[in-house]
Amino acid sequence: MTQDFFAVGLELAALGMGTVFAFLTLLVLVTKLMSGVVRRFPGSVSAEHLPPVNLSRSQPSGSVLAAIGAAVRRYRDDRAS
Repeated sequence: MTQDFFAVGLELAALGMGTVFAFLTLLVLVTKLMSGVVRRFPGSVSAEHLPPVNLSRSQPSGSVLAAIGAAVRRYRDDRAS
């Protein structure tokens, strides 16, 4: 009886691992296929058409800093009690 349960457990484990292996293999193949399709047909958006990105490190406004400070203070007060 115990060997029966053990055999069923091994069979179930092998079936589960086989299913996961098959799914992951299929996922890798589909991902590679999609990657190849995307490389062949580039999108309509190119770098020339993208808006410029502002990389300057500006400071937040005073009201934003006050709101952040109030939120931190409230959080700390709530955690202390």
